Amino acid sequence: MSQQGDDPIEDLQRQVERLFHDLVYHRHPSSHFAEAPWSPAADLVVMPAGARILLELAGVPQANVRVTLRGRTLEVSGRRTPPREPAEAHYHRAEIYFGEFRRVIELPWEADPDNVHAHYRNGMLEIEVVTLPAPTRHDVPVEKHET
Repeated sequence: MSQQGDDPIEDLQRQVERLFHDLVYHRHPSSHFAEAPWSPAADLVVMPAGARILLELAGVPQANVRVTLRGRTLEVSGRRTPPREPAEAHYHRAEIYFGEFRRVIELPWEADPDNVHAHYRNGMLEIEVVTLPAPTRHDVPVEKHET
């Protein structure tokens, strides 16, 4: 009999699921707290004059968050650090990812770099961007050049 339960098939299934999870998230199977890459959940709400982007950053200090705009690309990056646990503590379950994160969001239009505002409150980062005015068409007359 196994130590975890009475059904060896269920135990085997749990072990395979954990191994698969560890492989997908690049965790070493013996490590309960390896730093795995993670990407925060985000919403992009488009409006006529711009957009609002919301990112869920629970546990990330504001000082660890960086927002960069390059044309139509908005990048949010930072780091979430794990809490310090007593030396004798061990994890029975570890589902929260810690370490560096990077989220790249392609906007549907080019944003005005002078009209980007980011606000961080209660673990939510809200970024407001305004669209650049559409380029205006200007016809250039072709002059006749006599040679």
